[in-house]
Amino acid sequence: MTSITVWDGAGCVGGNKILLRDAAFTLWLDFGQNLSRFTDYYDEYLKPQKARGLYELLVMGLLPPVRGIYQDRFLQDYAFENWQTQLDRVDGVLLSHAHSDHAGDLQYLLPDIPLICSAESALLLRALQDCNSLDDGTIYVRQFEFKEGEFRKLAWNRKEQLVATYRSVLIADSDAQPMQTFWCKLPGGYHEKCDLRPLETFTGKVNGHRVRFFPIDHSIPGAGAWAIETSAGWVVYTGDLRFRGERRHLTEQFAEQAAQLQPVALIIEGTRITREGSGYTEDDVQGEFARLLQQHRGRLVCANFSMTHLERLKRFWQAARECGRQVVVNPKDLYLLHAWRESGHDLSLDDGSLRLYQGVGKPPSDSWEKALHERYGDLCITAQEIARQPGEYLLCFGYFDLNELPYLKVNDGLWIHSFSEPMTEEQRLDDQRLKRWLGRFGFTRYPLQDDSDDERIPLHVSGHASGEELEWVVQTIRPRKLIPVHTTEPEAFRERFSGICEVVIPEVGEEIRL
Repeated sequence: MTSITVWDGAGCVGGNKILLRDAAFTLWLDFGQNLSRFTDYYDEYLKPQKARGLYELLVMGLLPPVRGIYQDRFLQDYAFENWQTQLDRVDGVLLSHAHSDHAGDLQYLLPDIPLICSAESALLLRALQDCNSLDDGTIYVRQFEFKEGEFRKLAWNRKEQLVATYRSVLIADSDAQPMQTFWCKLPGGYHEKCDLRPLETFTGKVNGHRVRFFPIDHSIPGAGAWAIETSAGWVVYTGDLRFRGERRHLTEQFAEQAAQLQPVALIIEGTRITREGSGYTEDDVQGEFARLLQQHRGRLVCANFSMTHLERLKRFWQAARECGRQVVVNPKDLYLLHAWRESGHDLSLDDGSLRLYQGVGKPPSDSWEKALHERYGDLCITAQEIARQPGEYLLCFGYFDLNELPYLKVNDGLWIHSFSEPMTEEQRLDDQRLKRWLGRFGFTRYPLQDDSDDERIPLHVSGHASGEELEWVVQTIRPRKLIPVHTTEPEAFRERFSGICEVVIPEVGEEIRL
């Protein structure tokens, strides 16, 4: 029997945790963090007590009640008892991409559960974990000790030989060998305290069943869709997809190739199922950005966009280069660019057009940042240097860089907001705070507040397909069953596609048999 169980990602955007079971294998399709449910209960200061183990995360519904998949971190007096199913074996996690709402909860899984993904996803996840002290095990899994009533990560300087182990990671879209040097060497020499597992190249089969990876377009490099051969037929999972970037032709190829499999089921994202597309692409965003740089020569320009949207960074970088500006990035941005290059992407980081922001000259303290400065230290630039000739730079700054503005001593800058409009109350409060900061230092914000929707201004396009684009995907693939996830409007799929295929609205934890 083949079954699909959506343990997270049903009726909401993000947090995808989809269990695919067959007589021959058991696979997870993504294992992401449900950010919307997390913020329902927690905020910046009220956070889960991870030092007490996984009990609270399970009780609050932030992890699925599936026994046998997690690291053994449970207090004796608070053993979680409401398990709904038991897995004795997991053959892997098929990861669609490296956004946290699809990969963020990998850190809680047992390290012997393999991760299968693209080369870009693997190396970006490694880089994100290197520079995020809160991540306990997306790629390398720290060991814990129970001491004084708390679970504590073993420090890297412990006398014990091993304090962490690498997760098994298999690369689905390229040869893993060229990436081993970066993969097997952690900043600070920490790899010497790891049970190291080199990258492997995925064979394309799990327990004799074919598994296919399809690269697609999304707002982070390395995104892909999956097709798995089961005893009931092929099951296809889209992950998140769009038709707006430089890889849009790959999304089209995926749908056409998936149609040839005549899948029994298509698990499809529906973030924007009721939204129609504007027709804007990343080409339009780059063109509008270049126009603004030309219009505002002589002014300091700051661009605010998602840190992991490396395609947009590359496009803004190109526009700045053509206008004679140098792009200034933060250490985390440069570290992600470095990892992207190591994954095989053709990217020049030392042609003189890129600089590394060092603020007021504070030396790095974290191991990953020290290693970054050892390699790219000649790219460093301080706030004082930028303040002397602000019109020569484009700063890739965001909300959490606002307190650098006093040190730039600029009172006539341009802030380009390349994000979608704020959706939640917390985002709206942050947006008001951003507005006050910009007003205090004389920055003009573009587009004007409350006019940042990607349907009207070509400075941002969504990472998700519109309703008519999703309709083309479904019409092209024509599965027998259509299972919408990653959407707050699943009923819209039933209204739109009932005449094409059977639409099954998933419920959390309920098995869908194929």
